[in-house]
Amino acid sequence: DLVLSICTRANKMITDQHRSFREANDPKIYVKKKEEEYYSIFQKYCRGATSAAIFGEIICQKLKEPIEQNIYKKTARQLANDMRTDCPSLNGNRSNLEKHILKTLAEKEDFDKYMNYIHKPRDHVKSFIRNKVSRYITDNFSVRVLPKMKKSIELLQQKIMEVVYKSTEHVQGNSGDVGLWLKSFAQQLSDELIFSEKDLSGVKHDDVDNFNILEDVIKKELPSIMKDISSRFNTNTFPAKLDLKFRPDQLLIDDLCQCCWEQCPFCSVICTNTIENHDEDHSAVFHRVKAVKG
Repeated sequence: DLVLSICTRANKMITDQHRSFREANDPKIYVKKKEEEYYSIFQKYCRGATSAAIFGEIICQKLKEPIEQNIYKKTARQLANDMRTDCPSLNGNRSNLEKHILKTLAEKEDFDKYMNYIHKPRDHVKSFIRNKVSRYITDNFSVRVLPKMKKSIELLQQKIMEVVYKSTEHVQGNSGDVGLWLKSFAQQLSDELIFSEKDLSGVKHDDVDNFNILEDVIKKELPSIMKDISSRFNTNTFPAKLDLKFRPDQLLIDDLCQCCWEQCPFCSVICTNTIENHDEDHSAVFHRVKAVKG
């Protein structure tokens, strides 16, 4: 069952990675996704919209993905910290974690899982953490996860608008152009979002000169972008949207599993040293009965 569970999770992970790679690199998929956006821009030009208004809308659209990444990454870190505090099995060191794993194994009376823990302790610990995190998110999504995401998106919206105002003031105070505005805007958001001037390199904006209109359009369009992102916050999409490196389970695994995993050749007990690839001899508090190794 454990092997099947790991394979199922790995299959989903690889499938999601493949889909994300295709969506990011397949020209046909990219153009198809942009059809509506480009058509909308074309319509606005036909209706006589100013370059500043259209450029403001494009900026909001370009910010959508970085905003989403920021919210999920920040929430993942907050959840990992919460679980380190709230979950008895995760609020200590590896020794404490192992006690809870052994207690769980004893309660379930699953001999195969116990043998898996004996022979592949690192894999079993990782699986235990992933299951804990998955249950925590499912059971507490509405009370612990969703409020964090909504608060983060609210603060980020305030931050973006502050940057918009500051960028406009900076340009007007220095008699600058749209290039200076965009540079100031991107630099001030660099600590929060993965966004740069290059993201708008294919968008014509040389004739944008009314920064008050640009500011007003972003102020008007940004809330709808945030609302659209928020509408997709649920237990099904949350795991799929998380970056593989910044999932709460992966953050906890990195925190709790960065230690020595060498096993005694006679009884398979794990070395207790908290440093990976340490120079000292391996050690253990006690050794198991040799028969445990099988």
